[in-house]
Amino acid sequence: MKSVLEFLKKNMVILLLVIMVIIFSITTTGFATMKNMFNILRQCSIMGIVAAGMAVVIISGGIDLSVGTNLSLCTVLCAWLITKQSAPPVVACVIGILVTTGVGCLNGLFITATNMPLFIATLAMMKVLEGVSFTITGGMPIYGLPDGMKFIGQGYLGPIPIPVLFLAAVFALAHFVMAKTYLGRYIYAVGSSEEVARLSGLGTRRIKILAYVISSFFVGLAGVICTARIGAGQANAGTGMEMDVITAVVVGGVAMEGGKGKVTQVIIGTLVMGVISNGFGIMGVNTYGQMICKGVILLVVVGINCFRMLYANEAREA
Repeated sequence: MKSVLEFLKKNMVILLLVIMVIIFSITTTGFATMKNMFNILRQCSIMGIVAAGMAVVIISGGIDLSVGTNLSLCTVLCAWLITKQSAPPVVACVIGILVTTGVGCLNGLFITATNMPLFIATLAMMKVLEGVSFTITGGMPIYGLPDGMKFIGQGYLGPIPIPVLFLAAVFALAHFVMAKTYLGRYIYAVGSSEEVARLSGLGTRRIKILAYVISSFFVGLAGVICTARIGAGQANAGTGMEMDVITAVVVGGVAMEGGKGKVTQVIIGTLVMGVISNGFGIMGVNTYGQMICKGVILLVVVGINCFRMLYANEAREA
């Protein structure tokens, strides 16, 4: 019995995903098809790329509420440079990624230099980036991207959508950094206890800044793919994405207090979010109903984890 409970604890999110897939397969016509499975992966690829970066930040003990508007800014910059400044698509995409990465560096610098609360610093940056995007676009989408660029977001390699390949590459890179490099170990150490890490001789401020830089680099990559997918730059392309991303990361097993979790498990949380959106979308459930379901799942998963931690602490004290 104890081994069964231990198995359920370790694989709770995977079981949740399997149960959801089974329920939607039974109740929803057209869900359990290979075409729709690839469609789910394509739909959640952009969120998944951002979630991989967010996992790095949360493991380091931080959080970034500006990822959604940072992604929007990337789409706006890419489209504006290509259509208004006649920049080559490759140059525009590189500039977009560099700018978003710079935003992450600024977040890290503000937080480490001023000891500003994480939520306030990144919330302020979120509003600044939102204002910049709407100033550039005037609230209107920027169309006119070349067809060649759209392939990144809309094309296929065989049956596999190109964004899914980017998603797999990003998670492989993030896993390598976090599991196989000294930087990854340092990020875990800072997230577990910043003071202990500092006393051990680690440059905690530099490590936290690097975590935000890595996250924002992934945001920039996701922004380029988003631009290519929608074929335009939109100031609201990533609006509200931060909450779905944080939910995917937490559901995937990364602890909000930092220092715990694996990037590879975040893909499960991302798929849970993707299955919810796709399954309810096919059923005709509106966005508000999906928001309720995502919120309930976040509450249940975090509540169970908190209860487990409380029970474990009481057991050790006893």
